Amino acid sequence: MKNRAHGFTLVEVLVASVITALAMTLGYGALNQVIANRDRVHQQQERIDAVQRTLRILALDIAQAEARPVRDALGRTELAAFVADARTDTPLSLTRGGRLALGADARGTLERVDYRREDDALIRLAWPVLDRTQTTTARRRVLLRGVRQWSLRFLASDRTWSEQWPRAGERRLGTRPIAVEITLETADFGRIVRLVEVPG
Repeated sequence: MKNRAHGFTLVEVLVASVITALAMTLGYGALNQVIANRDRVHQQQERIDAVQRTLRILALDIAQAEARPVRDALGRTELAAFVADARTDTPLSLTRGGRLALGADARGTLERVDYRREDDALIRLAWPVLDRTQTTTARRRVLLRGVRQWSLRFLASDRTWSEQWPRAGERRLGTRPIAVEITLETADFGRIVRLVEVPG
């Protein structure tokens, strides 16, 4: 009785190699797709977080607006506690309360906050003192990029809306609106509207 050798033929080895290569290619493609989807979802989530954070910071600043006017950098003119005019470089400027005052060198709980739009970015400037000088520098923070447009409307105590604050002809420096409508438009989320009440 002759012994026959057991093993794989060359054709069987080649077929097995081709099947293994195909399975690995399909698996690698699926893995790449999963990684690409995960990265895309992560980027979209970061963008959603940035928009929500921006609206939350804006809403907190407006909701904590105080009636404390400030002096300009030269100390000659008193500026209103809450100023908003889309035709200026700083469409929104307000005195904000609620800042944490910790440590021996605490400067108080009020700060002056300015908002402006540069190119497609919404910028927040926070001044460390209310009555600043020309040498006072602000903390600058880019809140959101990709902003197509942002606008504000203000509800006065007589229940009328205005595009600027104080309203035309008003001279009272400590007045604040009773509510502010924020409209933010981005390329990816479109138009977002938020209504914020100003307490007091």
